[in-house]
Amino acid sequence: MAKVWIDVAEVAKNNPAKAWHDEFDLNFISVGKPNVVLNGSFYMAGHLNEKPLVNIRKALEEFGLEAAEEVTETEDHILALCEVMRYLIAGDDVEVSTLTNQRVFFNEHIRSWYDELCDAIEDIPEMHLYSPVAAHTREFLAIEGQGFDMI
Repeated sequence: MAKVWIDVAEVAKNNPAKAWHDEFDLNFISVGKPNVVLNGSFYMAGHLNEKPLVNIRKALEEFGLEAAEEVTETEDHILALCEVMRYLIAGDDVEVSTLTNQRVFFNEHIRSWYDELCDAIEDIPEMHLYSPVAAHTREFLAIEGQGFDMI
């Protein structure tokens, strides 16, 4: 984990915000299909807005959560899922923010596809900035999975 973190720190230190913005737009934003899709439904079902998204919305409803009006990404976006995990770890609602809910949510909505997402990012040779982020993400989520397996 330390090596991939150092790699992220190096690219962050040596590249201006505009370079990050440009690489993000080039690879993750598109009118058609972007180079890399950041939504779980794509990896779990082969298409966007499929059953995995419905399942995530049901889980969020059970937690009493909903997307903010200003959010344009669907709830199966990797960043939205990480935010849900943050809430399940550090939220104030002791009935919802439990280790059991963390484990179930991670296993059902993140674990099966994060490797494919990281592969997709790392497989683009021109992806210089986000490739170390993908490597770090892979290591971090693998450790999370190992921790949940111990429960």
